[in-house]
Amino acid sequence: MSLVEQLETIRRALDELMIVCSRITVDISQSTRVERNAEVDVTAAERAMDQVERALREAERLLKEQGREALQQAADKQQELGHQSDRMTTISREARELADRLVWTIL
Repeated sequence: MSLVEQLETIRRALDELMIVCSRITVDISQSTRVERNAEVDVTAAERAMDQVERALREAERLLKEQGREALQQAADKQQELGHQSDRMTTISREARELADRLVWTIL
């Protein structure tokens, strides 16, 4: 093979190498863009998870607080009804005693 032919073969090989290098450069650029987009997505996902976590903690706090309040109200109501029941029992007993005395007085 002549020197001219060898130089032409080297030139074609260099042209092909330049095309491959250009493709690699494009691929690297695209990879970098995809990586940046992925980082943005990960950051957004982390922020969303943080917001969800805060919302869940707040919901749990509210449920505990409202549950505690509801339990206290139920206990207060139970105590109030217990006192009313005791009072009604006393009134009923007194009425029965008065009725019995009245019956014995009439007889």
